[in-house]
Amino acid sequence: MKKIYLILILIFSLLMNGYSQGKSEVIMTEKQVAMPTYPVAPNDKNPIFFRNENHQGASRHVYPLKLNDQHTGKRVIQEWKTVVLENEYIEIGVTPDIGGKLYYATDKTNNYNFIYKNDVVKPSNITQPGAWVSGGIEWCVLHHHRASSFQTLDYTTIENPDGSKTIWVAEHETRHGMRWTVGVTIFPGKSYFKAETRIHNSSPFTHTFLNWANAAVHVNKEYQTIFPPSAQVVKFHSVTDFTQWPYAYNVYRGKEFDGMDISWWKNVLTSNSFFIHDLQENFMGGYDHGKNSGTVHFGNHHITKGAKLWEWGSGPSGQATEAVLTENAGPYAELMVGTYSDNQPDYSWIKPYEVKQWEQYWYPIKGIEGFKNANLNGAVNLEKRNDKKGIKVFLGYYSTGRVDNAKVILKNKDKIIFEKNIAISPEKPFAESIKIEGTYELSDLYTQLINNNTGEILVDYQHIEREPIANEDIPKPWRGYPAVDKLETVEELYLTGKRVEQFYAPRENPMNWYNAALAKDPGDSRTNIAVGNIYLKNGDFTTAREYFAKAIKRLTNDYTVPSTHEAFYLQGLALRGLGLLAEAEDTLYRATWDHAYHSAAYYQLAELSCSRNDFANALHQINESLSTNSRNNKAITLKASLQRKNRDYDGALTTLAAISGDDPLDFRIRNEYYLIAKESGDNQKANSLLASLNKEMRDFDDNYLELAVGYINNGLLSEAEDVLKRFNGENPFFAYYLGYLADINGNSDQAQQFFKSAAGKSVDYVFPYRLESVNVLNTAIKYNPTDGKAYYYLGNILYEKQPDAAIMHWKNAIKLNPELAIAYRNLGWGYFYHLNNVPEAITHYEKAIALNRNEALYFTELSELYETNNTPIETRIKLFEGNTEIAKNRDDSYMYYIENLILSKQAKRAVEALEGANFAYTEGSSRSRNIRINANLMLGKQYYDNKEYQKALDTFLKAKITKQEAGDDRLGGREVEVDYYIGLAYEALGKRSKANESFRSSANQPSQTVNVTSYYQGLSFAKLGKNDQAKKIFESLVSEADQQMKQSMDSEVGAIFGRREAADNRLSRLYTMRGLGYKGLGNLEKAKDDLNKALELSQSNLTAIIEEL
Repeated sequence: MKKIYLILILIFSLLMNGYSQGKSEVIMTEKQVAMPTYPVAPNDKNPIFFRNENHQGASRHVYPLKLNDQHTGKRVIQEWKTVVLENEYIEIGVTPDIGGKLYYATDKTNNYNFIYKNDVVKPSNITQPGAWVSGGIEWCVLHHHRASSFQTLDYTTIENPDGSKTIWVAEHETRHGMRWTVGVTIFPGKSYFKAETRIHNSSPFTHTFLNWANAAVHVNKEYQTIFPPSAQVVKFHSVTDFTQWPYAYNVYRGKEFDGMDISWWKNVLTSNSFFIHDLQENFMGGYDHGKNSGTVHFGNHHITKGAKLWEWGSGPSGQATEAVLTENAGPYAELMVGTYSDNQPDYSWIKPYEVKQWEQYWYPIKGIEGFKNANLNGAVNLEKRNDKKGIKVFLGYYSTGRVDNAKVILKNKDKIIFEKNIAISPEKPFAESIKIEGTYELSDLYTQLINNNTGEILVDYQHIEREPIANEDIPKPWRGYPAVDKLETVEELYLTGKRVEQFYAPRENPMNWYNAALAKDPGDSRTNIAVGNIYLKNGDFTTAREYFAKAIKRLTNDYTVPSTHEAFYLQGLALRGLGLLAEAEDTLYRATWDHAYHSAAYYQLAELSCSRNDFANALHQINESLSTNSRNNKAITLKASLQRKNRDYDGALTTLAAISGDDPLDFRIRNEYYLIAKESGDNQKANSLLASLNKEMRDFDDNYLELAVGYINNGLLSEAEDVLKRFNGENPFFAYYLGYLADINGNSDQAQQFFKSAAGKSVDYVFPYRLESVNVLNTAIKYNPTDGKAYYYLGNILYEKQPDAAIMHWKNAIKLNPELAIAYRNLGWGYFYHLNNVPEAITHYEKAIALNRNEALYFTELSELYETNNTPIETRIKLFEGNTEIAKNRDDSYMYYIENLILSKQAKRAVEALEGANFAYTEGSSRSRNIRINANLMLGKQYYDNKEYQKALDTFLKAKITKQEAGDDRLGGREVEVDYYIGLAYEALGKRSKANESFRSSANQPSQTVNVTSYYQGLSFAKLGKNDQAKKIFESLVSEADQQMKQSMDSEVGAIFGRREAADNRLSRLYTMRGLGYKGLGNLEKAKDDLNKALELSQSNLTAIIEEL
């Protein structure tokens, strides 16, 4: 009877909810999927340090990741591990080896890919280290695009009690020491999938982060991006431009849309980004009106505040770019959603050990011709339509689940004018055209979809009329960081410096503003804390301590307990870093007085107690820490370790159970389960747990090091030693750390052996980054003073933190190991980028190449130095003699070789060298295209000068290469120049009509700026007899060059990619502009003078070489 009663309750519950699940279940499959693939070449062995380079509007930091920007260009069939989740409605595939990307999502009811499915793995250079693949959903965690987007991530799969299934991907991020996880879940009977993201600042420092889910969708001329109805204004990256949405009237990025509806893909011809300004609803998406299908994203807009459309553009240049990213999958747009962010770059703060956690959903829609509102239950569309039979409204509903007993209602004001009972499901949406008698306004209509069994309104909508936004009411764009001398108050200086830090501004130094603030008020607590924090993160604990002491002195003036104890917390970290543990403990206890630092400070105190084996006190302190931050994995797992140490195994298991479901890929949790089983005598279970743990740690060295270093910081040394000994790879830092532990334990003989072993291992691909490793290496040097590699590693760790100290360590490395080519190369880097000593940098690079001629990157970097130094072209060409095959291993190296051939007027050799060359697409760079253009223009001009006009024409035509999007337009649109030369060849061949066609094409190219290619536009106008227009262009070249020569290079507001143009190169370009202007105006003496100056400044100035008088 009881069993029957329970069954009846279940049936009644299903009926009341109005949902019929049938045989709904989620199927999870792990398989190898064969896909056409263009493999990435092996990672570069050399560390890539910061060089003031811009990436996506923020600093481009590669180290300690490995550069993976070279591509083989060969097409192979490769199998990729894919975890597939599906139910009766949708199917998704996640690829752990492609950055954990959700590779596709398909609506099984109509086979529509509502998340873009790329038919090929074809990497291009988009991320900071390089490789990136278009399509799917990329988890852009911490930075955009995520640096590890083409690297293997940790993953696991979970079957949940409610029948849903989840694939988790996770990463310990090396640049900031933070950890993130994403769990993607499909549910029985639902057409949506959930992505739950968790960012854990597992470091003791405050950081900033950016988070965007980059969802790609298939687009075509019938595709429309759908932002919520309240979205009336959109903005560009860095908030440097605004315009209206969807009808754009305001000039946007220099473009006039003239009221065009920019929500349609076909109407935006070139690459562009549109961020909603002040998102007010929980949804966004897009709709393919040709396929009557689309995509909806749903998330809490108070947290997921960012909504963005990015597209390469429907014009020729955009499509040329997309062609290199796929084979047959076609164009795409990115419907991105940002959490704790509404722009790029736009970074939010995350405190020590803080966890940010949220969830969002995607689902397909079909059959409703668009949507005006959407939630987790479904979407609705309501539109006024005119047809031959009169005025009607179109009403459509899509449901994410099956509802057998639903009702559609449409009201005109308070009167129901349409009502219908329906069954609705993801397979069967509702759509109907309804004729309305009498007059009405669309805003009078209200519609809802109701679950008849529960009375729940599943989704509803009422149109709201909104006044258009006039151009004068558009918000004011951001115009860059104010100069130090423009700010009057300490607060303004402090806040500007803080923003520079927050946004990782690549070409600004926050210390400029902080130093100015301290000049006005040396005791300002905010600024002293900020400056001290920079030194603290960089491992300069002594200097950090001085600044924190100044802050504390000001804050505690007149025996005052301050309102914030941040300075005490940070001072405690500095003191601990200096080994002043008693002082650190006292200071950290002061920090616990402040709720904001209570948890972090008590966590530090617990670690200090553990290091003294005072486990009882440590357990009390960790409980205090958890009382104000119960999400901190590090505190939870330390508590479990302490309970295990006290043999409270049940307590430890209970502690771990509270977090293991939220983060099943936290290896510390998994290791504690193993240790509990082992220490409690359950060897069979322990062995099983260890085997599973080792499998998911996948022999990845950093997973083991991170786990071991965590135990070391906790003072749990035997646990750390156990983890280190499990790793079977060649990374020397396992031996270094084992030697360090042996030294702490007083076993000097064993320490000596480990340190000797570490010194004998290869430095290839070893990029240490942890500050904890500094003490380890210093200990190794005490045992083995001749270990040059230890000094080399110290330099690597410290270069971006303490560059002077790093250079000193690299000098010691080459003294002790004079054959260590990579140390010479690193010294060359330091002399150039930090000390600005180009001659010394060149000397060290030349030595590195003499020791090791097999590193193509050395040729690239030395070529750049030669260019900076304005070294004669003959010397640059000689560098590559006998080394061209090595140079081919890197695009940039081989491009330098070809550029040097062009600059030396060996154009035919350059064109021959380009045959068969396949350069990878790199976002933000037009270099490979420019090289092909330059080689063919130079060769064509040589043919032309020799009166071989047909050969000249054929060669000029080869220079007509479609531009790709997001390139560097510093030199202007090259089509102007190419078309002019084509016109010249046609003219010489007597084909006047063809010549004029080319001259018109050159003259009529749109241009937003005056640049060197404007000269050829002027020449084309002159060829067409439009001398006034030609003269105007030549005069503008002179005036624009004069104006720019007077301007500062300090600010490049909104720059997204690349490095700042070198001062001499910039001045050379401006002299060229002015010289060409004078040449066009017939003032040949001034033209010659300016072009000669241009060449004196830069022998790499090809335009000046070609136009030299």
